[in-house]
Amino acid sequence: MADILPSLDSIYPVSEAMHEDYQENGYIHLREVCTPGELAPYADAMRDTVDRLKGELPSLEKRDTYGKAFIQIGNLWQQNEAVAKYVLAKRFGQIAADLMGVDGVRLYHDQALFKEAGGGHTPWHQDQYYWPLNGVKTITMWMPLVYVSAEMMAMKFAPHSHEQGPFDMVEISDESDVYFQKVITEKRYKIHQIQEMAPGDASFHDGWVLHAAPGNRSDRMREVMTIIFYEDGGVISEPEHKYRKADLENWFPGQKPGEVAASPLNPLVFSRK
Repeated sequence: MADILPSLDSIYPVSEAMHEDYQENGYIHLREVCTPGELAPYADAMRDTVDRLKGELPSLEKRDTYGKAFIQIGNLWQQNEAVAKYVLAKRFGQIAADLMGVDGVRLYHDQALFKEAGGGHTPWHQDQYYWPLNGVKTITMWMPLVYVSAEMMAMKFAPHSHEQGPFDMVEISDESDVYFQKVITEKRYKIHQIQEMAPGDASFHDGWVLHAAPGNRSDRMREVMTIIFYEDGGVISEPEHKYRKADLENWFPGQKPGEVAASPLNPLVFSRK
């Protein structure tokens, strides 16, 4: 099946202005990274894979804040050949490398983030808190598989907050929401809410930029696929807490701190060399 899917290896032109915008703000919203026609068959494969793997879930009312935020499943690329072709597409890796200003990128992992109708908010947080990649450039592509309306709600960011690096080691939770809202107020960061996105649009954000998302007020599932990339040659850092220890075991199997991050789960997606 993967052989007859649309190719996603063509170049997406990233201008110098786009690169500078990303570097300054820590995120960028790009239009039509995939056309709807290109995305559709991959989106079907992602939905099928999520449905197969999600299992039985408790009702929204019985979940904690993080559980209410979305159905979350990682490394779909290992579960479905079509999803693998999407996740490892050179186009996405090229955009990530151009925005970060690096020669090549490797896959950290992918995540399907499906926010149910009536699903709760995603608290303010920093992604790289979870990753044993101190000093390594990272970037996440966030692509909706459906039209994201003002009621369905896309992500919101605190521009320039990535310049700080880690504010504190705070896991995503009600506590992180309170803590980072206080940081945003004290630092006088302006919040930018993406109002709507078409299927195939994508936002890209730095691992340290503060971001969150309101709840899904629509009557439809907000289906999103994310891919996390890091710069080729990045070195694994000593994990300071249990979440980074878990990530080291899960996403860099067989590797140790101080080694170049390049396990079999982290293929080279794009390289200029």
